[in-house]
Amino acid sequence: MAKNKGKIFEEDFSKSTPENWFCHRLKDTAQSYNNSEKTKFSWDNPFDYFLFNSKTLYCLELKSTCQKYMGFQENEDDESSKMIKWHQIKSLTEASKYQNIVAGFVLNFRLSDSEQITYFLDVQNFNKMKDSINKKSFTIMDAVLYGAKKIDGFKKRTRWHWNIKEFFETYNN
Repeated sequence: MAKNKGKIFEEDFSKSTPENWFCHRLKDTAQSYNNSEKTKFSWDNPFDYFLFNSKTLYCLELKSTCQKYMGFQENEDDESSKMIKWHQIKSLTEASKYQNIVAGFVLNFRLSDSEQITYFLDVQNFNKMKDSINKKSFTIMDAVLYGAKKIDGFKKRTRWHWNIKEFFETYNN
């Protein structure tokens, strides 16, 4: 069975994390695999990853798309099938209130087989963008205009490597 491109991006992200950093991927629930309404008993994960470099805890939701935009739920009553869920926005916003925690979205745009571009957008800037753009989705340009920072990466042979250490070490400075 072919692996989901989003899961491949998550694997590449994890493998790009320095060995001496704590990187933990929360396990997906059964509901998240097929968006089934039959699994009402399962919970919604607040976000995908905890990443810790001995100074800062990063709470991250990773998103990957082959589109030039990403959709988001506007509020808790929005039941539309969007890439970014309301509970993820809410959880990251809550996590960001604590000292030494940075919370946000890692946004991966797969432009072609040989070109991917990835950004980090902290949740405060995401919320500003969401509240300002008057759309239910955003483009790469929207994200950049609201403070998304590029995470450099390169394609090895078949898989990508992201410069996680360099990005997050300079992000807080």
